[in-house]
Amino acid sequence: MKRLLVMFLITVLLLGTLVGCVENAPTNGTPDGSSTTQKAPNKQPMVYKLGNAGALGEPAAIVCQLFTDLVNERLEGEVVFQFYPAEQLGNEITMLENLQVDLQQAVMTAIDTLGTYSRDFNIISMAFAFEDHDHLFKYLESDLAETAFNVLEDQGIHVVNFNFKKNPRIIFAKKPIYTPDDLAAVKFRIPNIPIWEKNFRTMGAVPTIVAWSEYPFALMQGVVDAGESTKEAYYSAKLFEAAPYVSEVDYAFPLEALSFSKIAWDRLTPEQQRIIEECAEIAAEEFNTTINTKWEEDKEKLFELGVEFVNFDKEAFMTKMSSLADELEAEGFWDTPGLYEKVQALR
Repeated sequence: MKRLLVMFLITVLLLGTLVGCVENAPTNGTPDGSSTTQKAPNKQPMVYKLGNAGALGEPAAIVCQLFTDLVNERLEGEVVFQFYPAEQLGNEITMLENLQVDLQQAVMTAIDTLGTYSRDFNIISMAFAFEDHDHLFKYLESDLAETAFNVLEDQGIHVVNFNFKKNPRIIFAKKPIYTPDDLAAVKFRIPNIPIWEKNFRTMGAVPTIVAWSEYPFALMQGVVDAGESTKEAYYSAKLFEAAPYVSEVDYAFPLEALSFSKIAWDRLTPEQQRIIEECAEIAAEEFNTTINTKWEEDKEKLFELGVEFVNFDKEAFMTKMSSLADELEAEGFWDTPGLYEKVQALR
């Protein structure tokens, strides 16, 4: 009897083991026996960092956030953009260096900052080299500029869009500036950019390097008595409070450029690149409309605040600068021989 009981228990255990193996065995089928294919695990998105020097609320930072939102929606999680404003990833030069080694993947900078890596772009910073934005675009879209863009590519920087148009640059001071003679011996604020020093020393001023963050205080405290900026920055940074005389000389026509690490750009599919280019175009259109509208509004406010817009002699400024091009070329500010004359031929 005991023997039969033992045999029975062994049989039950064996049957239970077999059933468990069948239930736990992997299957490519569905419960009803139909065939199916196992899904691969979800692929992790590529994370792309976009940096900008502008503080939150400034036009460039606003448009970078718009671009980030647009592209993230269109790319549907395949590539995720993260925006870092206010120099969180470094100043413009540092961020461009980051691009070269793919530490960050995108940046919006002033296009003339690219002159650090492709010297022909320095001509964009030369005072009165261009008569308006249209003239500047004729250069940037010409065969003449193709060499400069190719140099950037060789340096690991791919420019996606340079159509973010800021307002022209103006001069302002604590006294009216009618001609360059009025700048003689005037302490004039500049950033730490060599060609700017050349510009304003040629005009007769005393160039004085002051950080942007210290600009309003430097004017108030007499460290400098004059300076320059884009039109929208003159109001937003409250530079008018200490320097209420404006000469709208429009000596340069600034652009912001959206650039990518070439390594990161080449990692994208053609479809992803197309989507990014389309989103950049939309963002540029919004930026340009906002900038132009804002200056019209700001100018009315400046009139009400007592700012005086000076009736200056632009021809006198241009004449004063006429000899600078040869000096800049001789000192190696650009690589293409006769670049200034070739640019003037595009007018």
